[in-house]
Amino acid sequence: MLIPRGLLAADPSRLQAEEVDVLVVGSGVAGLSAALAVPPGRTVCLATKDRLGHSATRYAQGGIAAVLDLVGDSVAEHVADTLAAGAGLCDPVAVQMLVEEGGQAIADLRELGVGFDPDPSGPGELARTREGGHSRSRVVHAGGDATGAELERALTEAVRATPSVHSAEHAFLVDLLTTEGRVTGALLWIDGRPRLVRAGAVVLASGGAGQLFADTTNPPLSTGDGIAAALRAGAVLADMEFVQFHPTALHVEGDPRPLISEAMRGEGAVLRDGDGTAVMAGVHPLGDLAPRDVVTRAVAARMAATGTRHLWLDATSIPADHLERRFPTILARCRAAGIDPSRQPIPVSPAAHYLMGGVVTDLDGRTSLPGLFAVGEAACTGVHGANRLASNSLLEGVVFAARIGTALAEDPHQEGPWPSGAGAGGTRVGVAGLGGPGAVENPAQLHPEVGYAPPPGDPVPAGSGDTRPERGGGVGEPLWVRDRVRRVMTDRVGVVRSGEGLAAAMAELERLTVGLGDPGPAGFEAANLVQLGRAVAELAAWREESRGGHWRSDHPAPVEAWRVRQTLTRSSDGNLETGLLAVPTAEEAHR
Repeated sequence: MLIPRGLLAADPSRLQAEEVDVLVVGSGVAGLSAALAVPPGRTVCLATKDRLGHSATRYAQGGIAAVLDLVGDSVAEHVADTLAAGAGLCDPVAVQMLVEEGGQAIADLRELGVGFDPDPSGPGELARTREGGHSRSRVVHAGGDATGAELERALTEAVRATPSVHSAEHAFLVDLLTTEGRVTGALLWIDGRPRLVRAGAVVLASGGAGQLFADTTNPPLSTGDGIAAALRAGAVLADMEFVQFHPTALHVEGDPRPLISEAMRGEGAVLRDGDGTAVMAGVHPLGDLAPRDVVTRAVAARMAATGTRHLWLDATSIPADHLERRFPTILARCRAAGIDPSRQPIPVSPAAHYLMGGVVTDLDGRTSLPGLFAVGEAACTGVHGANRLASNSLLEGVVFAARIGTALAEDPHQEGPWPSGAGAGGTRVGVAGLGGPGAVENPAQLHPEVGYAPPPGDPVPAGSGDTRPERGGGVGEPLWVRDRVRRVMTDRVGVVRSGEGLAAAMAELERLTVGLGDPGPAGFEAANLVQLGRAVAELAAWREESRGGHWRSDHPAPVEAWRVRQTLTRSSDGNLETGLLAVPTAEEAHR
């Protein structure tokens, strides 16, 4: 999925280039926070594929989970809730760090001008609500249900006011540049042409890949570009099989589907079927506020049992004035669709929402490739495990961005969790009781969708290949390929999976190639989705159990031997290698 051969001349002077200390890719909460966290005196280029102020962050509704009141809450309880939601695959050390630093993250955001909703019961206090999987009301919010938009506003203003940060808008990440195994910059696509940015450090904050699925709450720009580029560069990925589907997206046509925040259930809304029966009654002790994976499966099961395409979220018991004050964004979107939540239930159904997997990092955001950091949904820090606890994602972006800033100040050249080019655990080895489609290793050929010939002496964009499939009518066109990936992933790799369905998905994804007539973001995005779709489907096929966001109808129970994390990396010969990472228990982590 690289620039077509012949596009660039042999003379590197023809390729526009610049040099900065730090290149940050992505302008959501994680990217903006990372740019602001870079130590003073360093130059920063903030590259965003849209324009500043337009990212997936602005769609976030619920809020940020943080322990702010040690009388009514505790770090231990927030940690316990996170571990429980993660279904045994969270890194306990990372979770402890995230929660302990949450209060400071909120204080920093307030200092930057984020206007969280105040609690009328006490001066200086913030209003807090409860969401799925939380044992306490610890989610702070802004604008009622417009937390992401307020974060995006305040952080964007702060970035624009920082002289050392300049932004490159409508800049698409084509590939990372590597020199002798170290990431030294990136190849961007700006204004219809390639542009090199050389950097002492690159921070991937490019978001998730919700556009892998036809029904998603993620905007069209969420195509996993940073994760795919990191995979081609040889970075280690993990947990790619775990996709969180939000149980209550507004059931209307649209891309993305409007989200109906579970904070509405925290205020008293109830999921019901067509007969008015409460869906979550007797399913889980937390009822409608059970972890998202539990609620999503219950919704999908009830829809299948009743033969319906959606269920209902009944918020009519909530006083109308409270609904107006607390959920103005949701009410506006519902009314635009002809629905008045104060008088009638809201039609809802599951939609792809969040990718728990991504580029593996240590506690300071370092990846397995020197010079490369990752943060936010593009990263896999270990805090989410198999299922993200509600409202931990915005917190993760802010906390780990601050830690990246500290790491850049202390030692920007220190290597990440594994030596450059080494897989996490190497090739897959047999694990007692796992079985699965293979015994020792599971190589999967990586097929670069287009080729690239670098100018002599220039750094080589990672993953370079020399194949470029021809286009044939509409088949192979970027938009056709993108639509086909989304349909296959939704039908075969969605809420409920099976070995047969996953095999069919892998076979079709393997046949998909992208023909780029005129190169550009549409083709690059389609190729990235093909690559990541293969990664998700393959690791899902390996994991013969059900856990968190991964549910197999042919293996419906969790298996203790599968309490391991699957990794994926590209070897020097172009193959993809899978590996396994052990997950310590909370007790083992604190010994």
